[in-house]
Amino acid sequence: MTHSDTNVIADARVETTTIAGLELHHTKVVGDSRGMLAELIRNGSANPILGAGLGNLYVSIAMGKHIARAGHHHTNNLERFFTLSGCALWYFSDLREDSPTRGHQYACVLGADRPRDAVPDPVYVLADIDMVRAIVPTGVYHVFWPLTEAPVSVLAAASVSHELEDVVRTPWQTVHGCAERVAQYGIHA
Repeated sequence: MTHSDTNVIADARVETTTIAGLELHHTKVVGDSRGMLAELIRNGSANPILGAGLGNLYVSIAMGKHIARAGHHHTNNLERFFTLSGCALWYFSDLREDSPTRGHQYACVLGADRPRDAVPDPVYVLADIDMVRAIVPTGVYHVFWPLTEAPVSVLAAASVSHELEDVVRTPWQTVHGCAERVAQYGIHA
């Protein structure tokens, strides 16, 4: 899979995807035999990545191989995700009516550990000294699945506080192209 562009912002190398506004920011990681340090948002509130606001900071923890988490999009919220532990398949679909990439999908594997088997999508993991900050715009469907039995911890920095009316839940099995894509990983409805 090719990406349309790569740029640099103050604290990360930016990789665009097949979905307008869905970006993967590769942040700084340093480490040695004792462990590693991965920068998430350098310069805190002064970082332009937080320009849309910081209304909520939370962690989602997925337990169990192939058990989906998230499975929704937002009407007002922009989210920034960091997959800190485990190994997860992420799937995104552009549901925005006015988007030039409406209907486009993108998938990648994020986390701390590499998947045990070869996978058809890009892999960005801490084991390879790569921390990705996934920027998910309003109206882009997102869902993730652990690819092993290890728990997957995802830190999220949301632009607005959580409001139930902002969340539009859609079963992943009904999102165009999702079931076919994740079946390649042994994930079935």
